[in-house]
Amino acid sequence: MDLRSLKNANVADLHTLADAYDALCKAYSQYAADWKSGTADRVHGSEWTGPAATAAIPVLDGITDKLRAATIELGCIGRDLRDCADAFTLARSRLRQALLDARAKGLSVDECGTVSRPPSTNPYRAPDREAQQKAAAEEIGRRIGAALAEATSVDERLAEALKRYADHAADQSGLDVRTASADAYLAATGNAARRLNTPDKDAAPTEVNGWWKALGPEGQQWCVSHHPQAIGNLDGIPAEVRDRVNRAHLRTLMTGIMKKHDGHLPMTSHEKALYHLYGPIVRRLDKDGRDPASPRVLLLGLGSEGKGRAVLSYGNPDTATDISAYVPGITTDTHSLGTAGRVHDGTNEAENALSLYRAASRKAPAGHSVASIVWLGYDPPGMDLGAASTKAGRDGAPAYAKFLSGLRAGHEGRPPHITSIGHSYGSYLVGQATRLATRPGSYDAAPDDVIFLGSPGVGVDKASDLGMPGRVWVGAADNDVVTRLPSKFGIDPDERWYGRDPASRHFDANRFTVDNWSRGNPVDAHTKYLTGRGGPSLDNIAAIVTGSGDVELEGRR
Repeated sequence: MDLRSLKNANVADLHTLADAYDALCKAYSQYAADWKSGTADRVHGSEWTGPAATAAIPVLDGITDKLRAATIELGCIGRDLRDCADAFTLARSRLRQALLDARAKGLSVDECGTVSRPPSTNPYRAPDREAQQKAAAEEIGRRIGAALAEATSVDERLAEALKRYADHAADQSGLDVRTASADAYLAATGNAARRLNTPDKDAAPTEVNGWWKALGPEGQQWCVSHHPQAIGNLDGIPAEVRDRVNRAHLRTLMTGIMKKHDGHLPMTSHEKALYHLYGPIVRRLDKDGRDPASPRVLLLGLGSEGKGRAVLSYGNPDTATDISAYVPGITTDTHSLGTAGRVHDGTNEAENALSLYRAASRKAPAGHSVASIVWLGYDPPGMDLGAASTKAGRDGAPAYAKFLSGLRAGHEGRPPHITSIGHSYGSYLVGQATRLATRPGSYDAAPDDVIFLGSPGVGVDKASDLGMPGRVWVGAADNDVVTRLPSKFGIDPDERWYGRDPASRHFDANRFTVDNWSRGNPVDAHTKYLTGRGGPSLDNIAAIVTGSGDVELEGRR
């Protein structure tokens, strides 16, 4: 929007157009009412039954809903036109006043909005006059710029709204009452993106959840329809909502790519990269619902940062009484959550979470329900020098602590029992996140229990340093080489790569039995804690998660 266009804008034309749409909406509303009372309501009141009625009545009700949705859409157009006309009027008024003030101060404004002052020719002018004129020119320049920016924003907002209505008319989505209601909410709030005050990405999950509830059903639907990217990974948003928007985003991104791959058609390098990143998640979700013995999978997080981000939940954490959140270790990526390869050997982290779900469901007391989450919200190191550094764990800990807080903030009913689980390098991250949550003044919510599996150290010397007395548990096979990694600094036999051995007497955690298979392959010893081949390990973990009390303990090292 340039200066000439705003200064000479005929805003009355927008009001005239809004009046025309309002009149059309009124006439259409009467038509819809006549249809409902003259046709649909009469059929419903006629006590008509039988196969024909069973087939016809849903069709009639569908027409009624479409007429209602179309009426809502027409009303939205008039409202948006009028709101934008008012905003144009305000911006134009601000511009005209700035131009008048410039003239009164002897300043000139060109067609681009640049303010200039004439050179001084009076030798007797006060010394500070030049500085005053300069300041006045800068102030008026800012006012002109603000008016033009506001008018441009209004123009873009109106163009976006009209395009949305046109698109909804073209693809007939505007005949869906939910879509129309979301548009009505947007039109009613004016600049909804600004007025909704979407929480910052660093906002506490309790704040996010409070904001979401305050939106009401229509505001929530508007967010899902028009701003899904802002809520798919936002801790504190309901799990079902996160799953819906993340699945929709994944479907939009990957449907064509999956067809190309499965049809052996050529793909661009970008498509190949996306397939490598998200293909395993698509395959995992495609299995959802095929096995009646498996729970529904909720996609609580998705991202392309680093090696990829994904958070999967077996069961709904918003309604479950017992929740586990599992953080895997080195070399984990989105392929570790897919369906290819040896999915039952302990290296597939989604299958590990599913195994825990099933074991915990068997252990859960009457009236309890379970959710088992695998959290890949950080970049685990590979089999390289990165595994020798604590950086990935330290960087990922705040996000994990916040995620656990979101589980509490979004939960329905009585407070859930949350168990934080870390395997291998993931145990270090879990240890750091627990310290963040239990420190004085922390805004993060601590878990109820913490479990370390195959841990090379969690960054503290004693279980009490985690601020959860009696609630720290350790599973460590005797021949798991990762739990034996020596300290890089000293000769203390209890020191491990990332701190004191959590299975040691000095650490003073609860060590549960895992040793039915510990005399086998050392690699198996490190990867089988959450599998059926883990002996008592899986059942003990499930007992901790559900609080069933039958945890079998063994002596510390």
